[in-house]
Amino acid sequence: MMSGLINYKGINVKKELYPIIKHIEDVDKYREELGRLSSSWDIFALLGQLGDINIDIGKTKENFLNLTSILLNHLSEQTLKKVTQEMKFKSQVAIDVVIRNLFERTADIGFLATDDDIRAFIKNYVSDYNNESFELKHEIQKRFKEYVAKYSVYFDIVLVNTKGKILVRLNEDEKLEKVDFEFVNEVLNSTQEYVETFKHHDFLSHHEKTLVYSYKVTKTNDPSSENLGVLCLCFKFQDEMKGIFNNLIDPKNKESITILDEQGVVIASSDNVHIPLNSKLPIILNEQYKIISFAGRDYIAKTCKTNGYQGFKGLNWYGHIMIPVEYAFLSNHLETLKVEDNVINAMMGNEQHFSKELQEVFNKSKTIQDNLNRVIWNGNISQSKTNSSNREFSKSLLNEIGITGVKANSSLSNLNQTIISSILKDSEFLSSLAIDIMDRNLYERANDCRWWALTSYFRKALDDMNSISYKQNEINSILKYINDLYTVYTNLLIFDKDGKIIAVSNKDEEYLIGKVLTQEWVNKTLNLEDTSKYCVSKFEKSNLYNNESTYIYCSAIRSLVDEQKINGGIAIVFDSSFQFNAMLDETLPRNNKGEKIDGVFALFTNKDKNIISSTNEEFKVDSFLDLDDKFFNLDNGEKLSEIVEYESKYYAVGVRCSSGYREYKSNIDDYENDVLCFVFIYIGEINNANKIRYKVKDKFALSSKKSLTKNSVDLATFYLGNKFLAVEAKNVISSIGIDKLEESIDMDKNNHFKGMVLYKENLISVLDIRKFINEDITNDGLENIILLQYDEDNIEHCVGILVSSLENISVVEKSSIQHIQSHFLGSGTLIQSLVDIEEEGSSKVAMILDIEKIDDNLTQELS
Repeated sequence: MMSGLINYKGINVKKELYPIIKHIEDVDKYREELGRLSSSWDIFALLGQLGDINIDIGKTKENFLNLTSILLNHLSEQTLKKVTQEMKFKSQVAIDVVIRNLFERTADIGFLATDDDIRAFIKNYVSDYNNESFELKHEIQKRFKEYVAKYSVYFDIVLVNTKGKILVRLNEDEKLEKVDFEFVNEVLNSTQEYVETFKHHDFLSHHEKTLVYSYKVTKTNDPSSENLGVLCLCFKFQDEMKGIFNNLIDPKNKESITILDEQGVVIASSDNVHIPLNSKLPIILNEQYKIISFAGRDYIAKTCKTNGYQGFKGLNWYGHIMIPVEYAFLSNHLETLKVEDNVINAMMGNEQHFSKELQEVFNKSKTIQDNLNRVIWNGNISQSKTNSSNREFSKSLLNEIGITGVKANSSLSNLNQTIISSILKDSEFLSSLAIDIMDRNLYERANDCRWWALTSYFRKALDDMNSISYKQNEINSILKYINDLYTVYTNLLIFDKDGKIIAVSNKDEEYLIGKVLTQEWVNKTLNLEDTSKYCVSKFEKSNLYNNESTYIYCSAIRSLVDEQKINGGIAIVFDSSFQFNAMLDETLPRNNKGEKIDGVFALFTNKDKNIISSTNEEFKVDSFLDLDDKFFNLDNGEKLSEIVEYESKYYAVGVRCSSGYREYKSNIDDYENDVLCFVFIYIGEINNANKIRYKVKDKFALSSKKSLTKNSVDLATFYLGNKFLAVEAKNVISSIGIDKLEESIDMDKNNHFKGMVLYKENLISVLDIRKFINEDITNDGLENIILLQYDEDNIEHCVGILVSSLENISVVEKSSIQHIQSHFLGSGTLIQSLVDIEEEGSSKVAMILDIEKIDDNLTQELS
């Protein structure tokens, strides 16, 4: 045994694969199947001695066993690589999606802590026993409820004074009156823009651990301003993680995805029964994977730290995935689709999916199968020339050997189908992930515009339009403060009831102030029913976004005196070019070096096939995606994946239609705007489709089961391109591989003479008869040479012809052969008759070549 290999149930495997290989379902299935076939070769070797088949069965068995070992090692490595890459991707996405969400929370607390109504409440609050204070508390609770109605990711809002006394909170079921002063002091003394804590908070006594965002409320926005209290936003962490996990988990393989804190303690789990909260797990960052034991069971596991979002990385948490080893490498056989050979061949020419090592396996398998097929064909030719009593037995034995050879190669064909199915599954998964991230992000935009429209200063300022010019700088300042926190916008605008712009957040765009907005969304904004409603522009080019296409989210600004009166609105310009591209880019898979994988790109489109965003420069925003209508007719949440032909290439395309997030685009939301995410995974070039370089034959040259009589004849059949041809078996000397041809280097390439082969010490000319039968195929389609002899007593009357594939040895009745008189094809008369051949329940017409005329008309030209 070679160094570094271990024998696993008769197969030599690499040491590093030994602990894993027994769990890889496809490998074990193929090993057992090929093991049974190995026993068949032994039986055939014994039976071969009874017949006269002249085949070295031992050599054939050795060839297949060596190939089996190579294949199973490679299949193991590729399966392990795919599983571990998918694990890394999922654990990375799990932590990155939650961090992206929590980045929004840091902006929320930063803005809400500066709310003038909250400041006014703290300054004027005396006690619950004071009537005026009681009314103020009722109003601020109403404001908290309004906030949570917009930002439904929070379950409580708590406001305390600088001594830790709870002044007001959203959830009054919690009866605690005072918050731990150490916590309050930490927030008051923080120099950061927020304080993020995940622990047990005494003011949330019914929860073991909660994620809370806190910040000090100060008298003004001046950093040195007096502290008034502390505001806490209590995030629905477990609820949020449930949604993230559901989009990532594949229940088939029993995988569990968790979030770990910096000590490796589970703080969120996709399955609390499987991997309970507070479990301690190893953090696996530097290895591709690790086999670990947990609760008496072995798992393959991987951990990822966050890439962060706009510099925010949160609390040093990790994404972690664990799959029981017995479920980690399940076969996808039940999900395998039947894919056309052209697509398979294109995929096999792409090293991204089909490595050089695997191509070599297929080349070797094809060579073995071709040689075996040729040996069987020659064996049947020999049997057709003998009257031995073993003739029928030998022919049956040859057929059984051929069947076994095809079975030995069937696993390779199954592997190809499995690879394609896996690529389709990946495209579908990635498109689902990206559209979910978009829905989550735009949910925040709908929240932002509605909440900011409730800013008291804006409402008060628009109530007195006569003095609005004096308040412009302050409104600009507030908008800029918001925009600095919420960096996904290029500009925030306030406009009055005539659509005239009053203020902007972007100093570079102050020239817009005083201009009147005439877009359709302005009028819609000024007619919104209540504070729960918002308006979104079409995805279209806008002079508010450098004449590029984007969405503008808007909400009405209502009077402080009369909420039914609308005095203007707020418009927030989403930075769609950067943000959408980032969403798509973050969902695309990377290799082990963190580099994007070539040939994979993603698009957002609407249902009119217009592209909203693209990671591929060839697919421009606002251009048209020319795919079948069925990809665009999906219902909300529906998905589809197929192989498509696009611009002379095959792609696996997965698409999913948006379904909203929480209240956004739900049945309680008026906004309808279906967006689709397409993920393209390049398979291969269409123009490679005719070059089936690695295709392993799924059939062999069987011999007819019909008995030969004095009124019948054996015909040896074969293909030359698409032409089905035949010659009498008695005129066939043998078939040999095209690799035996010694090519002529002096002759014209168009000459039908192609070279010589040495057969039993005789040099035989080899001819190319393609143009004489009017068949136009490339040299790649020629794989065999058939040596023909017109005069059995004279070896000089022997000639070789190039053919594509060897077919059956068929018995036909002489009376069924139809002779053709003066039938010319090309410049020679090579076909003498036609015959309808019936085998295995089907029939097809073969053209029988006139060997004497090939000899007379073509060979003699060489003399």
